Amino acid sequence: MGDDDGFLKGPITRLFEKVAKWIGLSSNAGPVLAALFIENYETGNRMSSDDICKATGYSRANAGLIISQLEALRIIEGNRDYDQTGRGRKRVLYAIKGDFKEIFNLGVMSLMDRLGTMMKDIQSIQDLRSGRDDALGPMLRDIKKVIQERIDSLEAVSSAEVTL
Repeated sequence: MGDDDGFLKGPITRLFEKVAKWIGLSSNAGPVLAALFIENYETGNRMSSDDICKATGYSRANAGLIISQLEALRIIEGNRDYDQTGRGRKRVLYAIKGDFKEIFNLGVMSLMDRLGTMMKDIQSIQDLRSGRDDALGPMLRDIKKVIQERIDSLEAVSSAEVTL
């Protein structure tokens, strides 16, 4: 994969940095995602960690950490290159697993999980404060209502087909 047009240094990188944050990763994962998506759409080929390092300018350690995170989230998958000749360990070739919709839904699920955790925290506070009648009660009910509305709207979005 070449970067003759500077795609990995411009708007595409910024887009994928936002995608990385959306799914709960550091924005540093954005260039790796961009490289893998571009390679997938341009050639359909997989990329080695060396290819990813060359495309992003990242060190082996940094690229390896990001690759591990993306594999753990099942966004990418790696397969050994058994066509590689020579001695030693066979390199691993990485590719995007699935499509962008699955990554987008991962972000929605992450957000819903965080909202669910907030709801549990509010419920715990309400349980601890049971029987008390002060200004905190109405405030907690209002917060809970807003969070539940967001959860409901996200559930509706995640079940609907999103079109642009």
